[in-house]
Amino acid sequence: MTKTRDRMWRWLVLVAVPIAGATVAQSPTHLRLMILVGAGVTWLLLRSTERNRWTAELAKAESATQARHAAFAQHSSDVVTVVDGTNVIRYQSPSVTRVFGYAKDEMLGMNLRDLLHPEDRRRVFGMIVAAQDEGRETALVECRVKHADGSWRYAETAVSSKLDDPDVCGVILNTRDVSERKSLEEALAHQAFHDSLTKLANRALLKDRIDHALARAVRRGRALAVMLLDLDGFKAVNDSLGHDAGDELLICVATRLDECIRPTDTAARLGGDEFAVLVEDLASPGDYAIVATRMLESLQAPFHVHGKEVFVRGSIGIAMCGEGDNTADELLRNADVAMYMAKAEGKNRFELFNPSMHSAMLRRLDTEAELRRAVDRHEFVLHYQPTVVLDTGRIAGVEALVRWNHPERGLIPPIEFIPIAEETGLIVPLGEWVLREACAQAQQWHGEHPKDPPLMMSVNLSMRQLQQENIVGTVSEVLAETGLAAECLTLEITESAVMNDHVTTIVRLNQLKALGVRIAVDDFGTGYSSLSYLRRFPIDVLKIDRSFVDGVTDGSQKRALLRTIVELGRALNLETVAEGIELPEELQQLRSLECELGQGFYFARPLEASVVAELLAQGALSPSSAVVDLVEGRPTEIW
Repeated sequence: MTKTRDRMWRWLVLVAVPIAGATVAQSPTHLRLMILVGAGVTWLLLRSTERNRWTAELAKAESATQARHAAFAQHSSDVVTVVDGTNVIRYQSPSVTRVFGYAKDEMLGMNLRDLLHPEDRRRVFGMIVAAQDEGRETALVECRVKHADGSWRYAETAVSSKLDDPDVCGVILNTRDVSERKSLEEALAHQAFHDSLTKLANRALLKDRIDHALARAVRRGRALAVMLLDLDGFKAVNDSLGHDAGDELLICVATRLDECIRPTDTAARLGGDEFAVLVEDLASPGDYAIVATRMLESLQAPFHVHGKEVFVRGSIGIAMCGEGDNTADELLRNADVAMYMAKAEGKNRFELFNPSMHSAMLRRLDTEAELRRAVDRHEFVLHYQPTVVLDTGRIAGVEALVRWNHPERGLIPPIEFIPIAEETGLIVPLGEWVLREACAQAQQWHGEHPKDPPLMMSVNLSMRQLQQENIVGTVSEVLAETGLAAECLTLEITESAVMNDHVTTIVRLNQLKALGVRIAVDDFGTGYSSLSYLRRFPIDVLKIDRSFVDGVTDGSQKRALLRTIVELGRALNLETVAEGIELPEELQQLRSLECELGQGFYFARPLEASVVAELLAQGALSPSSAVVDLVEGRPTEIW
């Protein structure tokens, strides 16, 4: 309707004004005056209508703008708050209900102080003062704002002062809830400084805490220790039960270690099965031993993983802070050196770092490098220690023992390089070489010195070799290549190796038994108190550890233990071999206990192949043919 009226007025002006002008020109004076007045009124009416229309449109636009601003304020992600010079809220945007749960009117008259976390008030009020002084918007300030439900929400607030603006008369706070972003940042920060599996600190966080602890230790004059723990036997669990079981075991170990330390100390996982502990404020430097002992004892009880009981032990290296010149890297390095020394000394123990260990570690690294070259260059020789029938002295077999024929240092005993070969995996190619050489030598002796029963060849098999999937194929291949009958080969494994991995060990040993070879348990009696495994494993021979033979004549307790082992072997139809016989009295005791076979320096040290050939030609070992003089002189004749 309004558009139609406006259109009519326009036509009136366009048509009436020209007509009026022509009429005026031809009319008398009084008519001319009337026409001009009418035209003026018409023009005024048109201007008034236009003005009213413009005013209505402006009012409509302003109303729409206000509605739009109200909608923006209601649904904006920002909460707009205006406070006066005393920090009392004078205006609050409706979006506060959606963001922080308060009714808009509920906040009017409330002091901003009551909404801010106590630890953040000083920072926020400082920004407000800065905005008032500078008269402009300040940078964002992060703070915690109390939600209507009582929880604290992280927020970012921009502050701008409008105290001089008569339309505002206050300080404007534009606040945005950033709790989700903050949670994500904290999660990422936690992930960056914590082990994702065990939730312990990782290497980066541990180093940071060591650096801060060193600074505190210098100020307070207190000692601190860094302890590195490496699990013994973890790989066997991982390989036999799978990586999921290994991960579960690591979580259990982490829990036990965390229970061993104070809340002020730090437990960390550095990777694999290696853990670290930072112990601060030690009352005396020797207190590290208490913590280390507690850590080792925490591993004694079995772990229940995937429905099975598994056992692991640990080797711990400890480094103490010096006179303020240590760094986190130096302490970790020193603890690592000490930890390797603990492993070398027999595992399940702890060692405190001292500077001399660096030299030993450097020698070890040199030995490892040379050992790798030695494997490639075949710098090894075999010596053979006879196993004799205790009643007659007949040589029933020999045990192949490897020696490193170093081009500069001469013959190196196995104690100096076998542990390194085990750790580095070099024992696998070295062990295969030993097996092949020993079987070839045994076959040669069979041809040169045929006996009935034939000479037995014993070869040590490491846990690493036993875990190799192709070990059965390797043994079968060596027997085929050398022509040695399978029943003439005895593979020796240690008692601890048997118990480390039940599933894999039983499978491998049964597969080897299927080839026709014999299985011996070496160092029997030094590993586990449970003897039930003797019935489950396909074992033919028990080799009694020398610790049971040594001093058997000194008291009845060792003799009783020795008798029990011999009778156990007889009951299970197992052959028993006593190791470490050095005295005639020990031999007499063993013969009285009806132990069948024995080894030891009383008969012979490990010998070169040519010397063994001479003994085989004699047919038996007698005291006069024993190769090594003892401290008390040559053994007496007792056969």
